[in-house]
Amino acid sequence: MKNNTEQSPADGSRGPHKNKRPLFFISGEDFYFVAYSILLVLQYLGGSARRVKDHRKIAYLIQFLGDSRLIDLLERTQGVGVANAIDRELLFSSYTSAELHKREVFKIIFSMERRGFLRMQRTDSPEMLDITLISDGVPQGFFESDSFTDERANAEKLRKLVPRLSLLTFESLLDRLYKDRGVRVWAS
Repeated sequence: MKNNTEQSPADGSRGPHKNKRPLFFISGEDFYFVAYSILLVLQYLGGSARRVKDHRKIAYLIQFLGDSRLIDLLERTQGVGVANAIDRELLFSSYTSAELHKREVFKIIFSMERRGFLRMQRTDSPEMLDITLISDGVPQGFFESDSFTDERANAEKLRKLVPRLSLLTFESLLDRLYKDRGVRVWAS
């Protein structure tokens, strides 16, 4: 998501999208950012059912949805891999950031289910959950906000570059985003 240096109001409150910034770390105020990002992933990358099979993918998809540099990198390296160290570092940094934030994303998913924003479904594998957006739980007009213009554009490009994102296995997603481009990753 794009960086916005707009100051918060004097009372310290923050509107839902006033200070969008990349997910570099988690602090108390970043939980809202992560929650919005989860909703955006489900809406824009969850296929027609607004569902992502295997919740572990969401932390990685958040990285790409929120950073057009990563989308541009995917476009440039389609079928050829990453050629320079700067691109490789950017891609690896997105991977490590997603790895660091998987637990927080998981906790927020549970909280969002309790609040009626999404539904979790257990799978045959105990470490995986399928996540579905509950559209009625999201305020009307939320996804049409001008604040999400960049994320909508990134999602559209990402869907073209990596078809059937919502249905890919976790391992296949990591292959398509990282390993196929020559970035070594570990799955956890």
